[in-house]
Amino acid sequence: MPEAQSNDERLVCYGCGKIHPEARLVSLSDGRQVGSYSEEFRRHCEALWVLRKKRSKRTRMEYLDGVAEKRGLKARQELREEMLRIWQSRQG
Repeated sequence: MPEAQSNDERLVCYGCGKIHPEARLVSLSDGRQVGSYSEEFRRHCEALWVLRKKRSKRTRMEYLDGVAEKRGLKARQELREEMLRIWQSRQG
């Protein structure tokens, strides 16, 4: 890993707080760059999955309601916002 990235705060693992040797910066669909072990990347991947697998608005809302039950309203809102960012980046 290049030295410039080895100390990049964005590469810190969400789970353990360390920088893994295989961690890398990834570009999200809206242009943000985040670490491949970050919570932002995990949320982005989940949002992409929901948008691909839950085709109707009803099933997407049901999924988000399940997130609220299991992880709380803040997690639901953050996932919903990420889904909107992805959708908006595809529109224009």
